[in-house]
Amino acid sequence: MADMYQSGGDPRVLVQAYAAGTEYSVESLTQDGTTAHLAVTRKQVTGGPNRVETGHSLPVHLPPAVEAAVYREVEAAVRAVGIRHGASHTEIIVAADGRCEVIEIGARLAAGHIGVLIQHALGIDVWAALLDVALACQPALAPTARGYATVRFLTSPRAGRLTSLSGFPKTGPGVPFVRWRAAIGGAVHEPGANSHRLGSFVVTGPDAAEVEERADALLRQVRIRVEPVPENGPGQVRPVSTSAIAP
Repeated sequence: MADMYQSGGDPRVLVQAYAAGTEYSVESLTQDGTTAHLAVTRKQVTGGPNRVETGHSLPVHLPPAVEAAVYREVEAAVRAVGIRHGASHTEIIVAADGRCEVIEIGARLAAGHIGVLIQHALGIDVWAALLDVALACQPALAPTARGYATVRFLTSPRAGRLTSLSGFPKTGPGVPFVRWRAAIGGAVHEPGANSHRLGSFVVTGPDAAEVEERADALLRQVRIRVEPVPENGPGQVRPVSTSAIAP
């Protein structure tokens, strides 16, 4: 062990400190080096080492001092990676004492239906805005709505063969978007990556607490039945397609 440290260790290994706190993301657009923040998103994640995202909610209103600190860190990250024109999706951890740390930044629009949430909650078309940035036009970033939106992702309780599904929501008032992407009879996995999510639905409304309560109630109605598949047993199961991963 001493020899390993004295030699500098394996250069292929990257060690990072664990950032404890609540996970958020900031959705931003940058034009000519000036960054505008569209929304702060609260993220629900599983525990353990994989931390699969199981829900997103926006807009989140942080305490003013915390929000200012978050935006400073995000803007520093955007400058550091050299984004001058385009979208960025910056994931951060906010500790209990208000300190924040950037854990990831992507030079792209957010995935996981966050663009859909922004469109329904704030009335901002993020795809049109990004096109305007690319064409050197002024994007429309001012909110035209003052609502709230959340998405819930369905995951399998265990690995095996998906045998039945019931209680999955349908589109309707306050539920503008649903997607189920797993096939009955196909292989499913315990959540170890975002691609293991089986489906999703979006709930919207004017009040954050009511939207969250309705989303949780709809989630509790879903029944997913999975049968184990014996190792080296007869027959094969078709894995869930990843071609329809949520945008």
